[in-house]
Amino acid sequence: MKKAGYLILLILACSSISNAQIRLSSINVDDWIKKNFSGQGVVIGNITHKGYPLSILSFTSSANVLKVPKGLILSSGNSFNVAGYNNSHNQSSTFSDVSVPAADADLAKMITEKLFDVCSIEFDFVPMDNSIQFNYQFGSDEYPEYVDSPYNDIFAFIVSDETTSKNIALVPGTNVPVSINTINFKSNQDHFIDNNLYKQVVIKRQDPVKSTYRGTLPGRILRGIASVFGDPDYAGNADRVVIAPDPELLKTLDANLYRNLRYDGITKKLVAQMYVTPYKKYHLKIVLADVSDNIYDSGVFIEDRSLTAKKDVTQPDFKDYPDLSKVIDPNLILQGKKLEDIIPDAYKTNIQQPVDVSQPVAATPVDARPSPLPKAEVTPTPAKSVSVPVLENTVIYFDFDKSDISATEMVKLKEAMERFRKLSAYYNFRITGHTDSIGSMAYNVALSRRRNQSVIDAVNQILGKRDLPAQAKSFTEPAATNSTDSGRQANRRVEIMFVRKE
Repeated sequence: MKKAGYLILLILACSSISNAQIRLSSINVDDWIKKNFSGQGVVIGNITHKGYPLSILSFTSSANVLKVPKGLILSSGNSFNVAGYNNSHNQSSTFSDVSVPAADADLAKMITEKLFDVCSIEFDFVPMDNSIQFNYQFGSDEYPEYVDSPYNDIFAFIVSDETTSKNIALVPGTNVPVSINTINFKSNQDHFIDNNLYKQVVIKRQDPVKSTYRGTLPGRILRGIASVFGDPDYAGNADRVVIAPDPELLKTLDANLYRNLRYDGITKKLVAQMYVTPYKKYHLKIVLADVSDNIYDSGVFIEDRSLTAKKDVTQPDFKDYPDLSKVIDPNLILQGKKLEDIIPDAYKTNIQQPVDVSQPVAATPVDARPSPLPKAEVTPTPAKSVSVPVLENTVIYFDFDKSDISATEMVKLKEAMERFRKLSAYYNFRITGHTDSIGSMAYNVALSRRRNQSVIDAVNQILGKRDLPAQAKSFTEPAATNSTDSGRQANRRVEIMFVRKE
């Protein structure tokens, strides 16, 4: 009889969850990636995934809840816990012991903190055009208490080939990775949706359970079931402080969202995009993990059918390239063959080099035949080669929390500009501002912009006013470790990079 009573409670709880406007389902991950992720212009293969089965699920959402209506979720906890009334400010679940950190080689290059509950999906892909993209949203219960803190769950979309690797989960218009510290109620607010019903309280992570508010009926049922069947040593239980929603906050938030999504904050729909070489094999890794401890869930929602490739003529230095989608089998490239090995002979005659976005060629009709050589060839007189001296990049260093250029660094800058003046017919240059890791991401982005502007103003005085491309990279690309004074000093810099003209 007692078991029957628990069964009824479980059925009621599940029924309540099924009525939520975010629906989640278990799936075969490999099948979903093959059949549901790839849209037009991309061929996928060699799929692998890691993590606990409940970390990776498919979902559908009403249009008035998530901005991504259908797709796949990767979570650092149980993804089924994402759907439902946001009746706790610290939704937590875990599959790991806090004493046993996880490992991921790619995330280890980005952060030094310990990782837990890592889940990932990896596959090779071949794009038919020069720009790939897909859509996503990132949500977390680290919001809002742990903005600008070390407790920043991490995710990344890493695109790589044989020589390069790049995270394309970036704040729009920047090279700054998306995270709790970079998109929130203080930084890049235009890309953020607040879903926090609770006053910000100062709490210690992993406090004992304190139940001062029982929440909704489904919440009470679920907690009752957990109290009977749950593991008392379960790590997620250690941080479940339950408090009442704030009536004033309820008035300011979207009721459709907080009644159906348990994360306290989520980004708007974002686009991960990258320029690529058509008909070349790439590798994509989608990875997410808890950072510093194994509580407070985060998740990334990947939109169904959104991985696409298209021809983007706005790419810097774009040159046209042929459409080979009907004359080659891209699956052969997935198997390791090069484009030049599988391209038809008619194209080999007219295309002297493999198709590459850095040196594309004009399209050739499918039924074209090699043009006969003229009877008499005229050998053109070779152009005289010009030996151009190498123009070394220059780094301007700054004092802590400063954006003005010191006298010593100004001498260095003037010398660099004089060298550039003599070789300006052969070079362009761009600048990037950097900081150490002290302070928040938002503050350091602004600081690196101020440093860029100081260099731009000085260059304009030396060379005359000109439009200089500049990027503010904050502390995302350190030149040295930020754990020492000397390393932090090396990171307070603006890099002037000289680029040969074509």
